[in-house]
Amino acid sequence: MMLKKCTLIFISLFLLFQTLKAQTVKIGAKAGINFASISAYNNPTSSTYQSKNYSNFRIGGTTELEWPKFTIQTGLMLDGKGGENTYINPETSTNRRKNARLYYLEVPVSFLYRKSTKIGTLFLGGGPYVAYGLWGNYTLSGIIFDSPIDGSEKVAFGNNENSDYKRTDYGLNFRAEIRLLHGIGFELNYEYGLRDIATPGLYDDVNIKTRNKVFGIAVSYLIKNN
Repeated sequence: MMLKKCTLIFISLFLLFQTLKAQTVKIGAKAGINFASISAYNNPTSSTYQSKNYSNFRIGGTTELEWPKFTIQTGLMLDGKGGENTYINPETSTNRRKNARLYYLEVPVSFLYRKSTKIGTLFLGGGPYVAYGLWGNYTLSGIIFDSPIDGSEKVAFGNNENSDYKRTDYGLNFRAEIRLLHGIGFELNYEYGLRDIATPGLYDDVNIKTRNKVFGIAVSYLIKNN
């Protein structure tokens, strides 16, 4: 916990220092579509865990610090994640499908190389992100212990076995964007969660680790902040 706080303080101070040195500061907004999944790995049992993409959205404000060849972009985003997964365990006669929509307040920090082209500016790069779970919901269907299930619930964020997912998430983001001369940008992005967001549950193998993964497309508009 102390390491996370120190990291956030360092990032905040670094961005403040770079803001004072930046040649140009831009502000704007961004909106897009996410294709999210919750992937699993390190499963030592005879069960299987299959994950599929689930569409969601991303919207928020963004700030950009520019130098001739280099840009730092950050912001505050409402980021929709989640996924559709199927959990099968023949030992417990379980075949469960879970569709989850998770909504996070996210702060991404991207370090971007920028290059001018004939139609606009090309941005390539990435960096870390930190996200805080706000709310979510999921639906369950299938069979657990030979008993049929069908229902929906609100997501409980927390760190105990009564929770569905851990509240905080962090990982890496990668971005490619082309920004036209009048300030509108078109972006491809990918997020890879580094934190295991799973909590011990009654019907889950505790050794299955899960990660948020998101592929997205977005449109942005930034203006120079004078």
